[in-house]
Amino acid sequence: MRAPGFGDNTVPMEKTDAGRLAGKILLELGRPEASLGVAEPLAYKLLERLAAQTRALGVALEHDLVGPWQVGETVGGLGRFVTMTLPTVERGEFALLVGDAGRAVEIASFLNWCEVPEPCS
Repeated sequence: MRAPGFGDNTVPMEKTDAGRLAGKILLELGRPEASLGVAEPLAYKLLERLAAQTRALGVALEHDLVGPWQVGETVGGLGRFVTMTLPTVERGEFALLVGDAGRAVEIASFLNWCEVPEPCS
């Protein structure tokens, strides 16, 4: 199965190429200054777009959570007395904070589908 390209005139990339690109994006997101706040980093948006376009090609990402990338959660705080659980995409020691649980499932499934290794810091 081929992963998507990024425009109408581009050739779809191979699964292994999508995996390499996703791995580089995760390395960028793993840097300490790349936290998800109000403005999500470009790297995160690219990762989401790769996953969404792969799903649009017919890859059933929601059903592909078998693999090393899993959906987890962490407890975050909005202040001294307000806490909430936030979804993450995790593998080994690496965890990526994600906007919502549905996006987390899609990204984890995509990373499993294209066999992305755990990023090294």
